[in-house]
Amino acid sequence: MRFWGDYHTHTIYSHALGTIEHNVQQAVKKGLKQIAITDHGFRHMAFNVRRFDFKYMKKDIEYIKDKYDIDIYLGLETNLQSNNGTIDIKDEDINNLDIILCGYHKLIVPSSPRAFFSFYLANQLPYHNKSDLRRGKNTEAYIKAINRYPIDIIVHPKYGIEIDVVELAKECKKLGVYMELNGKRISMTEDEVLAAAETGVGFIADSDAHKPERIGDMSIPMQWIDKLKLNPEQIVNLEKIPVFRSRKAKGL
Repeated sequence: MRFWGDYHTHTIYSHALGTIEHNVQQAVKKGLKQIAITDHGFRHMAFNVRRFDFKYMKKDIEYIKDKYDIDIYLGLETNLQSNNGTIDIKDEDINNLDIILCGYHKLIVPSSPRAFFSFYLANQLPYHNKSDLRRGKNTEAYIKAINRYPIDIIVHPKYGIEIDVVELAKECKKLGVYMELNGKRISMTEDEVLAAAETGVGFIADSDAHKPERIGDMSIPMQWIDKLKLNPEQIVNLEKIPVFRSRKAKGL
């Protein structure tokens, strides 16, 4: 069994080592049918892609798309910014994106001064960020985000942030959002993954590659899939092509 797509990869447009074409070349070498270029969102403090670079990224993809027998998506790994579920894209950005990822990262610019204290700082403070209250607010923030924006994938769930995995999985299932089994690290516990699977949510395996040679490396997700005996039908890019809600909404 093999994976047909890798939908979380980075390039020199943020802080990775390869160009878009380098990533595509490796994807073709690994036998993938699809690849998404998903550099870090605009409001990451250290590794953000710049909004004006998007036209160059689109040009890069346009230039190489006919050279390789693979679908190339231009996406973004957006950042959760507040308890209200804001993320760092504007409405007009959505039309320029083929796929939208969302995750929590520590080094982000909050959406407002209020969000700096109520979300950003609250998730940095020891002990406070582990509280049931904080877990509930973070879960609600994700749920608000996926209802507010056409997010396709929640990346590395629980990485750096406490959430109720099952409650988020239920809402993801309802909306058609996938939860990622990340190729660098899986921050959920085994029990949480199994409990999420019980909701029927779709999982998607991604490499989160920052080097071209790691494109398509699903060894960690595959270990978890095998160990937990997850239903292969629930892994949406395992010998199948996922249906992404943002693309479906555009009639694609």
